[in-house]
Amino acid sequence: MNTTLPGLREELTLHPAPPAPDGSPVWTLADPSRNRFFRINWLMFEILSRWHEGDTQTVQDRIRRETPLTIDAEDMEQTARFLSNNHLLTSPHPEHSRSLAMKARANRGQWLTWLLHHYLFFRIPLAQPDRFLSRSLPWVAIFFSRGFFWLLGGSGLLALFLLLRQWDPFQAELLNHLQRIGLLETGLALIAVKGIHELGHAYTAKRHGCRVPTMGVAFLVLLPLLYTDTTEAWKLGDKHKRLSIALAGIVAESALAILALLAWNLLPQGPGREVAFWLATTSLATTLAINLSPFMRFDGYFVLSDWLDLPNLHERSFALTRWHLREWLFSPGLPPPETTRPGMGPFFILFALATWIYRFVLFLGIAILVYHFFIKIVGIFLFAVEIGWFIFLPVWREVNTWYQLKGLARTTWRLPGILLLLLVLLCAPLSRQITAPAIVQPERMMRIHVPETSRLERLPPANHGTFHQGEELFVLASPEIKRQERLNRVRLQGSNWQLDAAGLELGWARQALLAQGERARSATTLAGLAAARQHLTLSAPFDGKLLDIPPDLAPGVWLGAGTPLATLVGFGRLVIDVYLDEEALGRLRTGAEGQFIPNVVEFPSIPLRAGNMETIGLTELEEPLMASLYGGPIAVRMQHNVAVPEAALFRLRLNADMPPGWPSMRLAGEVHLQAEPRSFLERLIRATLLVLVREWEM
Repeated sequence: MNTTLPGLREELTLHPAPPAPDGSPVWTLADPSRNRFFRINWLMFEILSRWHEGDTQTVQDRIRRETPLTIDAEDMEQTARFLSNNHLLTSPHPEHSRSLAMKARANRGQWLTWLLHHYLFFRIPLAQPDRFLSRSLPWVAIFFSRGFFWLLGGSGLLALFLLLRQWDPFQAELLNHLQRIGLLETGLALIAVKGIHELGHAYTAKRHGCRVPTMGVAFLVLLPLLYTDTTEAWKLGDKHKRLSIALAGIVAESALAILALLAWNLLPQGPGREVAFWLATTSLATTLAINLSPFMRFDGYFVLSDWLDLPNLHERSFALTRWHLREWLFSPGLPPPETTRPGMGPFFILFALATWIYRFVLFLGIAILVYHFFIKIVGIFLFAVEIGWFIFLPVWREVNTWYQLKGLARTTWRLPGILLLLLVLLCAPLSRQITAPAIVQPERMMRIHVPETSRLERLPPANHGTFHQGEELFVLASPEIKRQERLNRVRLQGSNWQLDAAGLELGWARQALLAQGERARSATTLAGLAAARQHLTLSAPFDGKLLDIPPDLAPGVWLGAGTPLATLVGFGRLVIDVYLDEEALGRLRTGAEGQFIPNVVEFPSIPLRAGNMETIGLTELEEPLMASLYGGPIAVRMQHNVAVPEAALFRLRLNADMPPGWPSMRLAGEVHLQAEPRSFLERLIRATLLVLVREWEM
């Protein structure tokens, strides 16, 4: 049946695109007013090229006569539907107008949905830079020259050479530079570097003839991010040009990092050097971690999409993976959404699975961030919205599609079988042990420090073996104590002379009472000085071995009060401090057996038995080896210079026999202990209830 065709919008343009995998030509249909681009195949291109004929029959006849392609009425209907759905028509037909009006009313009625979805991410256009970019492009042409990249490469080699000469200061600054750099310097540097990043995209797009309609600020969880609209890059037929646009921001920021690293090597200490260090390390690392990820629509996604020449990579991989899943579960015999190039099918599936996992973790983290950012009532509501919108709604849509396939299903046992298997795995009490971080050390262990400022007189020989209780370890001397002893002996002797002379002369007798008091004070002071001198002779309080003696200790060295001298480690027994959460503590029972496995693989494991369990709830974590701030396994936050655990934490102290050849030192590791069997589902419910109760009480 011959049908009159609606009119096409006059501003639409067609641009050649890279050929399809089968070699057939492909075009890009550009909608400049909305800055949107569509890839169309050969047949659709021929249809649009003859759309002005005005009716479907004439278009079909011309295509059959002028091209080797075959066409029917269904192809015309699909093309018309595509144009209508994407608002590319200008027909005044009443049906078309009513359709647009219905869509407008639907969009107005979904304002709440729009608001809930966009409060986490929205864009604010700030500038229309296309004219400025065109005028200033000659000024920045030098940055695209071969000479500039040679200069940049030489600067990078020089910076690396200088860095190797200052590697130790660089490592030290890497650990603590954020504590010294100011917020103002960081903010200004961040704005500058992200501006350069976006200008890299913009100028590269303009250099390849693309229009850059807007630049502005996007807000991701209220965090401002600059953005540049380079959508028109899709009209470029050369994928290498599209790749250069996608990579331009990272390249610009990497070039800035190279120059910043060179500046760090040359600048003196000060704010400028701190900012240069930040640009060369933290800023670049953050940019690479975020922008190179292909799982969100950042630079990495467009780089991968252009490199593989696979536009709409996310949507296509998702569709193909869902089709494979439905075919495996139900075998409905539906055609695949597309025919992929040889070898690309497994890539699409793996890429889709990796993207889903990445987004699940990301969206869950965003939901938790939103919950903590807002007041509790609002946070709970927005948390539920985020989890429902980004996680449960896509799953529900897929399950609904499965339900619609029930009439086509030829395989019906796989889904119930998988659900039954998952139910068994969730409900079976498979977990019969707990694993927790722990610290092991000898039961008797004492750090030896200098009691007061003094001079080292003697220290034990390097080849000394076991020290017995009471045996001398270090001998210290204090000239001040010796001076005070000499002074008080003279005073004591003078007091004795006064008392001896009291009976010889009346005047001396009157001083007898004063002399007696002076003699008592001198004697008491001498006794105290003798005790202090004895205190400077450090002896072993128990049998053990002396470790950690500083190599620079030698007789005659002056030492300040509190200076560590060594560690005396006893023999026989070990103490293991195990750090447990609430769930693990509730499953532990007296008499449980297990083992301590040190992080150092050279040392053997230690068998354990939970006898009289001593547990203490911790409000702060005093053990730095366990704190996440220092690379430990327990999440903590600094609060008033104290490491506070992020979740409820308990310390369980156990004892064990020291194995032969065990090093006399403190070691971190893991403890595996028998525990009350619980299913994963029960543990999940308990953990959820604990979180809900804790948050509700707060």
